[in-house]
Amino acid sequence: MQTLKESFVAYARTLVVIWQSGWFAVLGMFLLTLLPGIVPACQFFVTERLVNAITDAVGDANWWQTVLPWLIGLLGLRILSTGADLLREPLYTHLGENIEIWINDGIARKVDTTELIEIQTAEFQDSLERARAVSGLALQNILWYFVDSLQQLISVVTLGIVLWRYHPLLALLPALTGIASWWSDTRFSADLYDFDVEQTAQRRERDALEGTLTDRGTGKEVRLYQTQNAWIERWHRLGQSLIDGQMGIRRRKFSVCLALDTTRGLLYAGSLILLLLEVFQGDLTVGTYIAAAAALVQLDGIWDAAAFQFQMIVEQMRPLFGDLYRFLNRQPDTQFPDTADTELNEFDGNRTVQDIAVEDISYFYPNSQEPALTDITLTFKKGERVAIVGPNGAGKTTLARVLLGLYRPHAGIIRVGEIPLTEENRRAWLTQCSAVFQDFTQYHLTARENIIFGDLQHPERMEAASIAGGAASVVDGLTDGYETVLGPTFGGRDLSGGEWQRLATARSFMRETPWLVVLDEPTAALDPLAEQAVYERFIERSAGRTSVLISHRLSSVRTCDRILVIDNGTVVEDGDHETLLAKDGLYAQFFKAQAQWYV
Repeated sequence: MQTLKESFVAYARTLVVIWQSGWFAVLGMFLLTLLPGIVPACQFFVTERLVNAITDAVGDANWWQTVLPWLIGLLGLRILSTGADLLREPLYTHLGENIEIWINDGIARKVDTTELIEIQTAEFQDSLERARAVSGLALQNILWYFVDSLQQLISVVTLGIVLWRYHPLLALLPALTGIASWWSDTRFSADLYDFDVEQTAQRRERDALEGTLTDRGTGKEVRLYQTQNAWIERWHRLGQSLIDGQMGIRRRKFSVCLALDTTRGLLYAGSLILLLLEVFQGDLTVGTYIAAAAALVQLDGIWDAAAFQFQMIVEQMRPLFGDLYRFLNRQPDTQFPDTADTELNEFDGNRTVQDIAVEDISYFYPNSQEPALTDITLTFKKGERVAIVGPNGAGKTTLARVLLGLYRPHAGIIRVGEIPLTEENRRAWLTQCSAVFQDFTQYHLTARENIIFGDLQHPERMEAASIAGGAASVVDGLTDGYETVLGPTFGGRDLSGGEWQRLATARSFMRETPWLVVLDEPTAALDPLAEQAVYERFIERSAGRTSVLISHRLSSVRTCDRILVIDNGTVVEDGDHETLLAKDGLYAQFFKAQAQWYV
């Protein structure tokens, strides 16, 4: 439940963000709001004098001399109101674009400072999904509703003073009904928002199902196994439950609003009768009656609009506070320093590569009771090529990501030479590492960008890295070479899995002097000749650097100086190829099982 203090902080933060996104536009919108706010009161006086002028000029040949000025006055007030709205529109759009940039930048930076493993949790993804759903339009609308509500309040005060002169109830009754309308709308919008929050995971599941039905990658299996109807039925069931929950709240809202609107209609009719009695008693002129009746209708509408504006401000603030601000306020597990004043210079690429010591490392995945790694103690000698093999799920990739600093171990420590790998220098350590992952990213951008993302500080290395990673032959076959847009997202050239993998390998070779090189199943999508070429380049590039190779193809790990066999999160064997064969353990079983297919 949001406290009063939290509400105040959220509203203050929103106003600061809006102001910083364009103070000139904010001031312009306020100025263009104040003037139209007095238009309704002016319309009352002009209408009153126009009707009286018409009744007095009946039968007069020069009637237009007394009537026309008041008609021009009404037209001028209308032009003033419309012109102010038109001038506010570009200011409103300008603010929205700047606010959208602020939101996207904040979300991206928050994700960047969040522990990699936390990003993969369902709780984080729910929170991220809700934050992404908040657009700059929400903050735009808050400003728009706020300045509009100021205009409505100015109109309420000025028009209420005018009607008070004839009877206090004429000014008070619309206020009461307007406040009641605001209360009911606010209450039910809160119920809808709470229901929407509860259904976040269910809505994400529905979106994922929709992706399964429409994605080209999953389309082949959906068609092959004829599961379309099962997916569609499940999608419908999820969607229908969302609709049913919302409709229950909306039905309750309808009943309350119907009662309020009926009461408002009766009060309005009573007010008109009260005014009419004063006309027959001679206390009001016909012109005053018509102007007062019109003003009463207008005041009722203004109160209704003001209630709507305030209700919409509260409604727009709910996702801002509950989704966006809450996400941006998350305390990251990893606090990266902004400067290199402490240990960030410890990992200097020009220094001699050091041993990497792993001391009693243990690691747990979220929501898992069993450790992925258990009490692992190893030393990777400088310049040593180490292969890691083992069954699926044994912890090979997990160990590699802990070594790279992508995962933070729950116990134990990693030392690079004499330097302990800590939160303060973890990002600096990442700049001294290079890797090709089995789930590498396919950037649907140009071929150039796919490669230089490996080291944006040295784009001049792109061609050398492309040759080293085997991507040069892929680029040679592209229409526009390195400037060819890849992937179907933006209508670019699509590649095979092996071609994408060559680009990913070239990307990893952009860093010329990494201390640690990791290849995690780097040749899974390559043919045997391309695989051999990658390993030859890997051996050449890893000379003098500590390198780790993860592979299920044991023929490719024979050239490594050392082979680690991991099973159930622990190192069960350690040695070179010949030594492990002689032990006749798990490695020997794997090697013989694969070798029989080549005999």
